[in-house]
Amino acid sequence: MTLTIHTEEDDKRQLTIKIEVDEARVQKAMRVKARELAHEIRVPGFRKGKAPYGVIVRRVGVEPLRVETVEDMIQPVFEEALTQAEVVPYAQPSFDDMVVEPLQLTFTVPLEPVVTLGDYRALRKEIDPVSVTDEAVDEALEQVQIRHQNIEEVERPVEEGDIVTFSGIGLFLTPALKTEDESDDQDDVVATEEDAGTGETEAGTKEEAEGDKDEVVEPSDEEDVIDEAVSYEPETIFDDDDLELLMDSEALFPGTPFVENFIGLAVGDEKNFHFTFPEDFEEADYAGREAEFVVTVLNVKNRELPALDDDLAMLEGDYESLAELRESLRADLQERAEEVAKNALIENMIDDMMDDTEMVFPPAAVALEVDGILDDFKAQITRSGWEFEDYLKIQATTEESLREDFRQSGETRLRRRLILRQLILAEKLQVNTEDVDAIIEERVSHFADNKELQDGMRNFYRNGSGFDSISGEVLSDKVYERIRAIYAGEAPDLDALETETAVADEEE
Repeated sequence: MTLTIHTEEDDKRQLTIKIEVDEARVQKAMRVKARELAHEIRVPGFRKGKAPYGVIVRRVGVEPLRVETVEDMIQPVFEEALTQAEVVPYAQPSFDDMVVEPLQLTFTVPLEPVVTLGDYRALRKEIDPVSVTDEAVDEALEQVQIRHQNIEEVERPVEEGDIVTFSGIGLFLTPALKTEDESDDQDDVVATEEDAGTGETEAGTKEEAEGDKDEVVEPSDEEDVIDEAVSYEPETIFDDDDLELLMDSEALFPGTPFVENFIGLAVGDEKNFHFTFPEDFEEADYAGREAEFVVTVLNVKNRELPALDDDLAMLEGDYESLAELRESLRADLQERAEEVAKNALIENMIDDMMDDTEMVFPPAAVALEVDGILDDFKAQITRSGWEFEDYLKIQATTEESLREDFRQSGETRLRRRLILRQLILAEKLQVNTEDVDAIIEERVSHFADNKELQDGMRNFYRNGSGFDSISGEVLSDKVYERIRAIYAGEAPDLDALETETAVADEEE
């Protein structure tokens, strides 16, 4: 055996591996390296590649030859040591130290996280059934109407329901209202500062107040608000030379006269108006604030929606009636609602398990999650039309600073991922070929009249990313059903599951 390996694990699932390489192996590798060099350098008196070892050593030097040899040995020696020690890295190992003679290498290897679940099977929760309301179906039908709407430019004043293009600016004239929580927090801070500053008893301060008639009176809260309003710089709501909006008073700044102020304006008309947003306005940042608008109408378009009838259904797709279209929309909404409910239930289970789960993971595991978050963020920046480097310059930040900002999110995401993975392992949940094939055949059945397309779909779903996608869906469904059973107290016995899994493995 040419390697002597020493390992030591710390409390963060990191394994230090120290490798001592037998000198005879190093010497043998040096001779191989010398033969390589003999083909690369010209030695007087010898044909290229024919200079003996001793001559090459004298020519390049024994120490440089050893260093170059050792550098080539690092990776293969490390991989051999991992195999010999039966160690599987969870993330990218780090090369920490090297002693050239005698050859000693030191690495740190992140190990797989260890997760210990609590008594999650004792969790109970009522699960509400998923249903789709008639209102949701009506909204979906309205979107169908909008997809097939007829829009044409008109030469008349603006009416409710028109699409208006305008230029203009909208400004908040007053600051956002403080919430009760913010006001309470501010009062607490003031009270704390006063208490800390005086350090006196209530009785003492009362006596001082009675004894000092010329004491300066602090401004009231109302005066503070007035001062703040006076010094407030208007905040932009919009500032656009070509803004197109649907004049729908129930959807566009509802509860305000914004749309009303456009009604009756013609192309070229300019108008200045202002109003105060209701204190119960849906956008909390707008509530109770005074705003001013200056707009100029550039274009007016009439929007005509098709009638809700069988003709619309046939226009939308292969439907024979409006009732059939409505049922199809309901089915689609139901499927989406169930998917949302499924994901929410899985996330709820992870939340419920979090406090009672113990886990240990290496810092490199968090770094991997941060890498993923950063890659997603870079892709988002690129999709927005920016170069990532330009974004960093504009934001006056660095990639390392972003990584630090994402670190907490990365750790949270890692913890949730580890809990879900351990839950799947504990519940013996597996994806088998029959599960995947059933979904594939269900999907290709919709294209029975196109055998070539069916064959292509089968090939895609049974290989690579297509197979991974289907497998992920199957596993997600199994996790969801098991969580429902756990919350209802109807989960199958784990010992029985283990027996079933063992039998299935033997049959395969």
